[in-house]
Amino acid sequence: MKTFSVRFFAILALNLMFVSGCVTAQNPGSVAQSWSLDPSRSEISYTGVHLLHQWTGVNKKLVGLMQTDQGAIDMIAVSAKVADFDSGNENRDAHALELLDVFDFPNVRFLAKNFTRNGQKVVMDGVLQFRGVNRDISVAMNLEESEDQYKVYGDFTVQPTLFDMPLPSFMLKEIDDALDISVSLIFTPTKS
Repeated sequence: MKTFSVRFFAILALNLMFVSGCVTAQNPGSVAQSWSLDPSRSEISYTGVHLLHQWTGVNKKLVGLMQTDQGAIDMIAVSAKVADFDSGNENRDAHALELLDVFDFPNVRFLAKNFTRNGQKVVMDGVLQFRGVNRDISVAMNLEESEDQYKVYGDFTVQPTLFDMPLPSFMLKEIDDALDISVSLIFTPTKS
């Protein structure tokens, strides 16, 4: 199953790069560039809340690609293994893997192909895949760019029940139906 997920993401990325390449070939003035996510400097975290406590799980083992054309973002694709989120509590993480059906749905993925930029802010419209359910999502992020990197960062909220996730309970009280997501992604030019 893991091989299939990695292979699926790689094929998706190659298809997106091929499509971007075709568009670039048809537009001679286009300056398309591929960017790779730097996992050593990128992370995604979630924070869950219960009446009695809250916790945060962090994932620093991400895979991702970005395409730009003349400095404008055309596509962002990011994938994270659910098993790589660490909340600092092995029992909680093991229960989460069971609850999230990690063997059937090992990854959470985001693919955006529509961007509205206003200065250092960018709204990304895309699809979030979680527990095998795809949902359209729009997230507002901050953007910092230089010649050798793009940094995309910000926060948004995801409602787990929209992805058919049963809410875990503790002392007969379910967690809040909201996971606060924090994202910090660094993209650097893909080496040929």
